[in-house]
Amino acid sequence: MTSQNRLTFIVHLPAKPERYAELEAGVRQVLTDMSREPDFLNCTLHRSQNDPNTLVVYETWSCDREYFLQHHLPRHYRAEFERELPGRLAAERRIEFLDEVSPALRLTAEKLPPVSGITTLAAAFYAGGSPITSGVAK
Repeated sequence: MTSQNRLTFIVHLPAKPERYAELEAGVRQVLTDMSREPDFLNCTLHRSQNDPNTLVVYETWSCDREYFLQHHLPRHYRAEFERELPGRLAAERRIEFLDEVSPALRLTAEKLPPVSGITTLAAAFYAGGSPITSGVAK
């Protein structure tokens, strides 16, 4: 999949404090429903550390921006959410569309092997012991 066929964006939803729970419940439902769409790749729901009343959603889709706006945004399962949204927000929703850098850079953490089979100083450290007292490092 090329970056031209990938759409990534971040949505900032600043809730009125008294409506936060309603907003979060609505967002969770919409995200669950949209995850069944054929162009959906992934999403992550966050809560801002700077403003705990703000939800932040990171989404990735396998379509372009225009297609998403025309075909996915108006889906029936979003209708009630969109009607209720203005009354739940303290400020306007902000959508930040992202372009991937070229060449692309995507990294994931490497998993450490099980500690029991390793006899290195690092294994003792990750096991929470001392290389001298744990008997792990030799």
